[in-house]
Amino acid sequence: MAYTRPGFMMKIPTSSVRKAPYLFRAGFGVELHRFDPFNSAQGIYFDMELGKSFTFGFSSVQTADSTAPAFLGKTGYTPPVEFGFHLQQRVYTYNDVSLSMGLQDIVFQNNQDAEQVLSLNTDLLSFFLVLASEKDLGDYKMNTYMGFGSGGLGPMDSIKVITDSTQQGNAGVFVGFLLKTPYFARTGGMDIVGEFDGTGVNVGL
Repeated sequence: MAYTRPGFMMKIPTSSVRKAPYLFRAGFGVELHRFDPFNSAQGIYFDMELGKSFTFGFSSVQTADSTAPAFLGKTGYTPPVEFGFHLQQRVYTYNDVSLSMGLQDIVFQNNQDAEQVLSLNTDLLSFFLVLASEKDLGDYKMNTYMGFGSGGLGPMDSIKVITDSTQQGNAGVFVGFLLKTPYFARTGGMDIVGEFDGTGVNVGL
């Protein structure tokens, strides 16, 4: 879910030449998918930098209802709760460029159709490499990110097709930018975010 992973981007991983400016970061996020009938996803997150250049994150998300809109609220279906862990290590820095690698979306879900309480969702497990550049442009700051990732960072079909052939793991590239503006500085500032990954294009403020 957007903004519940470490870093300031919506869904893609980030890197920085600088040590995190906070002891830890915690908060919540909400995605509104539909108003009539109402359908949303919500989650909480926590992340912090441990040791030298190592970042750990945790998130808990209740996903949106994937039922067809005509049947929302009529089937008794309860969206699953996911518990995710995120690990990242910065491995290289040079001037304003940094390179990080890690595992994102180590997700455990409560499985309503099986006896076990939690099961690992291997489809979302994402290994990644991300290259970042941080530029000062006067009153503005531009961060750009590009990298390669598997699992949830690669192309994903909304409907799974079962075939007799061996299923291949998905992988793909992602890119993104974060423009920090001087506007509304007294209330935290206004950032413009844009990114592209296997799930599509995301833009936000």
